[in-house]
Amino acid sequence: MRTIVMIALSVMFALVVAIPIASGATALRNDSQTLGALGAEWWTWAIEEPVPTNAQFGSYTDQSPKCEGSTTFANQEVFFLAGTQTGEPVTRECTVSNEAWIFFPVVNYVDIEPIGAFTEAEIRQIVNDAMDQYLAGSTMYVTVDGKRVPVSIQKNRADTPLFTVTLPRKNIFGGPQLAGEYEGVADGVWMLLPPLSEGEHTITFGGTFPNAPGDGFSQNNTYILTVV
Repeated sequence: MRTIVMIALSVMFALVVAIPIASGATALRNDSQTLGALGAEWWTWAIEEPVPTNAQFGSYTDQSPKCEGSTTFANQEVFFLAGTQTGEPVTRECTVSNEAWIFFPVVNYVDIEPIGAFTEAEIRQIVNDAMDQYLAGSTMYVTVDGKRVPVSIQKNRADTPLFTVTLPRKNIFGGPQLAGEYEGVADGVWMLLPPLSEGEHTITFGGTFPNAPGDGFSQNNTYILTVV
């Protein structure tokens, strides 16, 4: 079976600007090991969710199960945001706990393969080469409540460990004939945002990637988060 690859856009961040952080938040380490481990969990969530409820498609509100992506990492709740598959501008509204960290990729690339078809090193080389191409000449942005948050490729790019996933019949890669178990690696630029204070907050993120295959791609995503 041929390699299954996919991109997802999002934004990473560095803790250098004022963000409305919830009081009493316990720090997670914003290092490559943490970002990579969370990236594997993000992709497991993104790949195993069927298309009708997959968070990467379209605009939606808090009534949608698409707002339910989260995990527990180092005893901390982490809430997932996503970019889009199409590049269309989207606005999404979700409710988030004031104890939840917020995690998503600026841009990333995943390669999943039938288990045992390739070595981990071979899969990792595929995604590393792809990300080098995607990041060349790219521009990226993220804002929190209208304030720009810096993007640092050098600090926040990280590989995931090798992970396994099970594709559902209504999967994001093309149909029921691909359903089954796979293993993969992703490389990306990731964001890990501390818990936000109670109230409404707006996160925007996107960018342009002119050297992506074809004619390149861009993203323009808005999340309106009610933090409780």
